[in-house]
Amino acid sequence: MTRYRAAIVGLSWIGADPPLPAADPVLGSAVPGSHASAMAEIDRLDVVAGCDVTEAARTAFAERWDDRWPGLRTYGDYRELLEAERPEIVSIVTPDHLHAEVFHAAIATGARGIFCEKPLSIDLAEADEMVAAAARAGVAVNVNYTRRWLPESAEARRLLREGACGPLSHVVAQRGGPRAMLWRNHGHLIDLLCYLVEDEPEWVTAELEPGWAIEGDAYVGDGGDKADSEPGANVCIAFRNGVRAFLIGMKTGTSDIVIDVVGATARIAIDPEGLRLVQVPREDWRVPPADGDRGIRVRTLEPRFRVAGMEAALRELLHAVETGAATTSPAASARTTVAVIQAALASAAAGGARTEVPR
Repeated sequence: MTRYRAAIVGLSWIGADPPLPAADPVLGSAVPGSHASAMAEIDRLDVVAGCDVTEAARTAFAERWDDRWPGLRTYGDYRELLEAERPEIVSIVTPDHLHAEVFHAAIATGARGIFCEKPLSIDLAEADEMVAAAARAGVAVNVNYTRRWLPESAEARRLLREGACGPLSHVVAQRGGPRAMLWRNHGHLIDLLCYLVEDEPEWVTAELEPGWAIEGDAYVGDGGDKADSEPGANVCIAFRNGVRAFLIGMKTGTSDIVIDVVGATARIAIDPEGLRLVQVPREDWRVPPADGDRGIRVRTLEPRFRVAGMEAALRELLHAVETGAATTSPAASARTTVAVIQAALASAAAGGARTEVPR
């Protein structure tokens, strides 16, 4: 089986942390929550180097992972790493607004697969250039919208495709609290809405957290670190097939994530209590049903899985490198999320006006 040289650019916690322990040592570890810990679960991925501008991060990375990958090297400049090491698989874990340069440099130095943190970019024109560059070079890309590889999300989409809810009406995603941030965290939910609806967003309307006034669609964050650098937002997304999706995300709300997927005959709920299918009688409540049963049925679902999250994303990326198969979170779909966020900012700047999402 082919082995691949890999490198990680950006050694913050999400780039370099070890996995958390499982409930009992015999169960191994928790699902990996960092790029390094996910790569460590894949035998044929050999991480040869890591890069960070901070010396302390480089030192901690080398000390933490040298037993797993002996001879691990570190660099302070990603250009030096890519030129010297020529990795085939590159993880990009830099701040949100610094992905593009590393992305293009990785392609230029021969990368065959790129696992890029979200968002793909904070600028739509830049995102379009990244999509085109990867396509020209034949480089496989997965963007780390992690919820696409969580069992609850995958099971919800399977149920929708099988018609378990009847025709889809709308989807609601809620996430408030201090980390309600349009680019850093709401991008996850906007992407998940697109993943579940499986259609092209046409237009949006949006409002930002009170007290925020942004000119046009400019990025205002600090790369994803400080929560007060980005506003929360409420966003309505209209899809071409008539489905509507709603993001409710002000900092004044609770910080738990709640998803409701609503069809004509049932609702799928994903929240801290798990995954449930809520089946609702379709008849007018005033007309007695034929079977005499007006009851709402709630089924708790337990998706079956062995691999999830970033490990699943990386395994899929290797499969795409070897076969040319599509990935679950390619650059093109991540570009759609950038387009929705920029349209939301433009809508909010125009007082909540309906704003087209650039195709």
